[in-house]
Amino acid sequence: MTASGRGYDRTVNRKDNQAPAAPELPRTKPVRVTVDVRPTVHRRLKRWCNSTAAELDMSSVDLSALLRVLADEVLKDEKLSDRVAKRLQAGDGKL
Repeated sequence: MTASGRGYDRTVNRKDNQAPAAPELPRTKPVRVTVDVRPTVHRRLKRWCNSTAAELDMSSVDLSALLRVLADEVLKDEKLSDRVAKRLQAGDGKL
């Protein structure tokens, strides 16, 4: 059998053969973000979590919860957002 007999000489228009694309649904599952911080910053943040837990009469404050709240705050608070943007522009935030 020749190559043309096997259909190799025909071009396939894949757009015609594809099923219609499913509508995109907004993502609902949380997105994992990993960040490296300097050991001194990590130690100070953990101390803040521990002292805040004691002040609030909680058994603990997770560092991940703190970072989630901070992310929400930077999106809500325009003054905080501006301060963070200026620090990023200055090159802060790098290890």
